[in-house]
Amino acid sequence: MSELPAEPGPVEDLFEVVDTAARLLGGPVVVEDADFRVLAYSAVAGQPNDEARRSAILNRRTPDRWLRWMEESGIRHRLQRDDRLIRLDAPWPSPLRRYIRPVRSDGHVVGYLWLMSDDAEPAPDVERLARDFADIVAPELARRRRARVEHPGARLLRRFLGGYLPAAQLAQELGVDGDDVGAVILVFGTGTQPLGAVALRALSRYARMKPHTWLAGALGARTYLLHVAPDLSEATVGQLVRETSAELERAARAPVCAAAGSAVHGLASALRSREEADLTLRVLQARERRTGCFSALRHEVLLDEVVSFLRARPVLTRGLLDGLSTHDRLHGTDYQRTLRVYLDSFGDVRRAAEVLHIHANSLRYRLKRLADLAPLDLDDPDARLAVQLVLAAIRSP
Repeated sequence: MSELPAEPGPVEDLFEVVDTAARLLGGPVVVEDADFRVLAYSAVAGQPNDEARRSAILNRRTPDRWLRWMEESGIRHRLQRDDRLIRLDAPWPSPLRRYIRPVRSDGHVVGYLWLMSDDAEPAPDVERLARDFADIVAPELARRRRARVEHPGARLLRRFLGGYLPAAQLAQELGVDGDDVGAVILVFGTGTQPLGAVALRALSRYARMKPHTWLAGALGARTYLLHVAPDLSEATVGQLVRETSAELERAARAPVCAAAGSAVHGLASALRSREEADLTLRVLQARERRTGCFSALRHEVLLDEVVSFLRARPVLTRGLLDGLSTHDRLHGTDYQRTLRVYLDSFGDVRRAAEVLHIHANSLRYRLKRLADLAPLDLDDPDARLAVQLVLAAIRSP
């Protein structure tokens, strides 16, 4: 039996890492959390200091004057969308020139890196070094943020979904029979940004008002809900998706996309339900739809996965319909669409001709002509399937 992976551990000494960064970057360094609280600062002999840095270290937080100016000048807004070093030209004199950049984990800000220098300009490679250092400390800052705000149930769910907690141990924590219980995973997303603590608390409150066992937690930019009950039907799952998405939209005050995997038997199978939910969410977001269940969208999920694979491997699609594409582009014909409509009509000439608004004989002529331009045997079921998949892959996403 293979062992579970070890959950990433903390950075042994954040201060030591910051000192190393200060030596490489050539100036004092401070690392703060997402609320501008000081987590670590460099203490390299001979490097300059000033009153604002001393105040931040003593009070464990960026001085209020700096925070107000950063808010009024738009710097804090830039930090949410820009990963480059930002030079801070404060309206008051300072012996040190300051730069700041965000530290991100899973797409959202978990802290900030401050660099100070008494030189007129930073070293040429300071941007790259700062980026590399931010990448090094990001997991530790994310871990500390979770430890401060995460509910114990959310941590259980995150560890289970991440593969760090076995199903048997989770069942013991929940007080259920892990082998004889129904389970389903729901996933919620709003795009690239996580739903946030307010929405997560609303989801947790909703879960506590319901019978049976629930766990809610965030993993990256997505929020997950594990529902465990003696019996789960697909109808029940569909209702859960609609109710929970409505609850989250009220809390987040933004559109929420919600998807569910299959209702499964046994906690160990919940990871399969999570995979199905993730795939379903991707289809819903691509089609700009709000809610859905894997059981109802299985064929769309399957086609989406196949088409994504074909787009990633153009060697599989190259050449089959190139003759049609070239002729359409050079002569203004519409053979690709003709072929797509014909195949979508299951080979029914009259039905396809109606969709194309042409006579059936005109369609027959087009089919004969396009067969001369591309190596197609539309009487072969395998060839028809292959052509339909290629058409789906070359269609604009």
